[in-house]
Amino acid sequence: MVRIGITDGWGSEVRSALGASLSNRFKAFFAGLGITVLLQSSSATALLTSSFTSQGILTTAPALAVLLGADVGTTVVAQLLTFDLSAISPMLVALGVAMFTYSDGGRTRDIGRLLLGIGMMLLALKLILAASTPMQESDIIQSIFGALGDDLILAIIFAAVVAWMAHSSLATVLLIITLASTQALDIQVAFAFVLGANIGGAIPPVIATLGAVNTARQPPLGNLIFRVCGVLLTLPFLNYIAGWLGQFDIGNARHIANFHMGFNIALAILFLPLINRMAKLTQRLLPEEEEEGADEYKPMSLDKSVLESPLVALVNAEREVLRMGEIVERMLRNTFIALKKNDIELAKRTRKMDHVANKFYDEVKLFLTRLSRESLGEKESKRCTEIMTFATNLEHIGDIISVDMIDSILRKKLVNRTKMSLHDREDLNNLYQPVLTSFSLSLNVFTSGDINMARQLLAKKYKFIKLEKQAVVNHLNKLREDITYDSRLSALQLDVLRDLKRINSHLTSVAYPILEAAGHLRSRLRNDDEKTDIKV
Repeated sequence: MVRIGITDGWGSEVRSALGASLSNRFKAFFAGLGITVLLQSSSATALLTSSFTSQGILTTAPALAVLLGADVGTTVVAQLLTFDLSAISPMLVALGVAMFTYSDGGRTRDIGRLLLGIGMMLLALKLILAASTPMQESDIIQSIFGALGDDLILAIIFAAVVAWMAHSSLATVLLIITLASTQALDIQVAFAFVLGANIGGAIPPVIATLGAVNTARQPPLGNLIFRVCGVLLTLPFLNYIAGWLGQFDIGNARHIANFHMGFNIALAILFLPLINRMAKLTQRLLPEEEEEGADEYKPMSLDKSVLESPLVALVNAEREVLRMGEIVERMLRNTFIALKKNDIELAKRTRKMDHVANKFYDEVKLFLTRLSRESLGEKESKRCTEIMTFATNLEHIGDIISVDMIDSILRKKLVNRTKMSLHDREDLNNLYQPVLTSFSLSLNVFTSGDINMARQLLAKKYKFIKLEKQAVVNHLNKLREDITYDSRLSALQLDVLRDLKRINSHLTSVAYPILEAAGHLRSRLRNDDEKTDIKV
């Protein structure tokens, strides 16, 4: 609930903060630390970072710095939760329920979900403590813990499995702290459990990215190697560490929390200078794949295992829609090359590319349908709809190119364009270039939601409409002047003009919800030589 409250209310800010803090390893480290404190999940931070890596937004080295910061971030949360805050739990639960239930939505509802989640965590810790108190009197439990104390490697493996099954090193460490506070668990065994929890907490991101590209898999793998190396270095000195910390009378809970934090801070100090070498190692273990041809493209980031992290799932869906957009844009470019060079084979290959675009559309639609069944906030639901709408528009554009434009060209057997009038050829070129510009701009508007770019895209639409109308008029005038003009050329010209207009309209539709939400859309956009303005 805490994670959903943060991602729903401040998801875009979290992404922006992570993206803006990757210029060097130290900024990346503190960005990972801060975001994990907010999300209370290093796994969510790891998956978000892997998604950015797969998109080329950051390289493996700063991604590893983010994950080292995320590891420390979980220890900060553990430190906070080891304080006895159970007295404020009822107040947080009551306030959270009130804000979540009776608010009209927006940030107030998100804050209510956040407070409710924190209050329930504090209540859960108190209940676990009460339920685990009899364990110190259980002969069976004491025998198990005693056996694990004699074999610390087995204790580490046991805790790693528990943390992996729980998908949370934080939850496992808090459980260890609770057990140790009842004196049911020896402090040295507790430290071994903490080491195992650190390994187990790094496993879920590795498994979740198995189906992704290798660039996305490299950071989680590097982080897992960091933790395993740290555990191997710490294990021989565990007895000495337990004896040294035992000199301080601060309670077992605080000892375990301090050991957990100290271990991860030591990892960061030791491995931050070595992240470039680790990046090279992971690149050797998971080399980047050679770029595939467009007809071999397939969605790679729509893993259903990330559906429980809506922010990560939406980023992955965006990435695949952008890849779909690249394929459809290439189809448009190929179509005009085929038209210009009378290349029938290129036209046929371009029509086959529509099957690839349709595959992306089907996979994205299925993925977003599954995501919509999760507990999504208002903003996440809205973004889910926006991604689906833009993907649908791209699919329609692909159909226009393959079904209408390519088929029209092939039916007319690519009539000799040398007989086309100079004005007709100029009109087609003058319309084709603005559509390509709008294509690139629409992808930017889709990913950024920038109002100024949305206004610019809409302004280009109305300029295009004027150019298209003038091109039709020019062509009709040509027909009146030359009654011998090839009818097939005339039909091809008008068909292409019509199809370009439809494509441009689909591309521009991404701007309308952005401008409407900002209150910048009223009734029409007026363009002249000096300015573009929105009229009420």
